[in-house]
Amino acid sequence: MSKIVLVTGCRSGFGLHIARDAAAAGHTVYAGLRDPETGADLAAETRGLDVTALPLDVTDPAQREAAVARVLDEHGRIDALVNNAGVALGGPLEMVDEDELRRVFEINVFSLWALTRACLPAMRAAGSGRVINISSMSGRQALPLLGVYASSKFALEGMSEAWRHELRPLGVDVVLVEPGAYKTDIFGRNRAVARRARDEAAYIPLIDRIETLFTRSVDRSARDPREVSQLVTRLLTARRPKLRYALGPGTAIRSAALRLLPGRAIEAVVGRAIRPRRRG
Repeated sequence: MSKIVLVTGCRSGFGLHIARDAAAAGHTVYAGLRDPETGADLAAETRGLDVTALPLDVTDPAQREAAVARVLDEHGRIDALVNNAGVALGGPLEMVDEDELRRVFEINVFSLWALTRACLPAMRAAGSGRVINISSMSGRQALPLLGVYASSKFALEGMSEAWRHELRPLGVDVVLVEPGAYKTDIFGRNRAVARRARDEAAYIPLIDRIETLFTRSVDRSARDPREVSQLVTRLLTARRPKLRYALGPGTAIRSAALRLLPGRAIEAVVGRAIRPRRRG
């Protein structure tokens, strides 16, 4: 059955691919763009498909309300919301300024909550609906220098789990997708580092080591983001979807480690990985 789907963050990466693949599967897609002038790639990728681009800066209450109202005015329902828009920020937590922390939480948590909340009355009235939140393995395991990002995704994981319990009796499913490393703009154009990340010399060795590991990991193992978009497309119509879907490089190992290993063992593994190597 064709679904009416609202997707956020469709300029590139997961969002663009989700919009295209969902429409190719026969769904009607409304693709949110923070800046409509950046929609050239979306238009090219979805030409001939049932995809409508609309202005949707998820931090703007008026645009959130307008987006939901337009979908309801044109179709009378919203079957699925895919909360994909998000940002990351690297750097030692001590060196992150408050405005930087608040911006990440505003986009990754508060705006997502607000947009979901705006869609829920229609879903509850219909007795059906699906909310798919694009999270991260960082939402279950925090790594050094990704504390801000991980904190926001931990919050998203908790919010989604609570919502799943609250909404499931009302016919609305809440699902988390937790990607590992994929070739998206979060590793390129949208990669952001705290403005004072290198102001404290004590953190420089750690930063240098993590940047080396990060670049090596992305170059060697980052995968095609269509793996994520294809999963999300399947989840739009899946019967009885589970809460969490982790996929991508290293996610199976990390999930198993979190489930089976004691905390000290995980700390030891991370500690060895980030320890600067001695030059012989």
